[in-house]
Amino acid sequence: MKGKLKNISWVNKRFKQSSVWVLVFGILAGCSRKEESLGEGDTEGHLLIGTITAVDEAAGLLEVAHEDIPDLMPAMTMKFEVSAGDLKNAKVGQKIRARLVRDENGAFQLIKIWPLDEQVSNDLKRVNQRLQEQAKALPSGYYYGEGDESPDFALLDQFGEVVTNDQFSGKPLMLNFIFTRCTDANMCPLSTSKMAQLQKLAQASELDVNFVSITLDPQYDTPGVLRQYAEAYGIDGSNFKFVTGPKSAVRDLVKSHGVTSIDKVDTIMHSLATVLIDEDGAIAKRSDKSAWTPEEFLEILR
Repeated sequence: MKGKLKNISWVNKRFKQSSVWVLVFGILAGCSRKEESLGEGDTEGHLLIGTITAVDEAAGLLEVAHEDIPDLMPAMTMKFEVSAGDLKNAKVGQKIRARLVRDENGAFQLIKIWPLDEQVSNDLKRVNQRLQEQAKALPSGYYYGEGDESPDFALLDQFGEVVTNDQFSGKPLMLNFIFTRCTDANMCPLSTSKMAQLQKLAQASELDVNFVSITLDPQYDTPGVLRQYAEAYGIDGSNFKFVTGPKSAVRDLVKSHGVTSIDKVDTIMHSLATVLIDEDGAIAKRSDKSAWTPEEFLEILR
């Protein structure tokens, strides 16, 4: 709440009631849980901890000095194949956490790459502790609606940089929820296309607006994956952030914004929420349907 948490009376805040699904999800999300770190809990392949020593853009390889990988290989420096998004985000000297797998030809690949940085970890935990408190303060089955102050968050964008709600203070913010593996043309792909259209309309109208898309699938949607996704839509990343982070923080945001999200095999069943937050951090408009138009939000922004 932009540092005003201690001055807010949660009992008197206005909340909007959600569906039965959100009621059930809110009860589940309110259960006790431990705070998760980036990439924690993933069991695919082998866990690799190491430091990037070189980036070979031409060959699409990262050279990493990694720690011992139990039951696989001792500590050494090796080159690994990585995705285009991970390659663009890589920085020499950066410590990373990743999953080591083999492709169909037996070559080693690094997937699900996360930065390992104590300062980043502390920044995420500090802000998301406030988010957790705000989510717990919500009565079961309720979420922040129009007129309420939007909840805090701290996540990583498609470039691997920390993004917090405080960074958007003084400017309007468009926010929605998607995940990159969504194949329903009327859900995430349509939502992302409309947000991209609105970004271009706002730029053409010389409106200073920020955009944030929060993934519902943080275990798969790492910064590198989100970077490739954004670039596939031709989105200007200067004021449009696709964000991911600890699963616990994403769950708290999902609950706080009244989005239903249920994991299924290879997909996620979810509802929609497209939210306009004003320059003071209050929710000015919300749409729960796919039929919203960029023009209607543009009119409010003007």
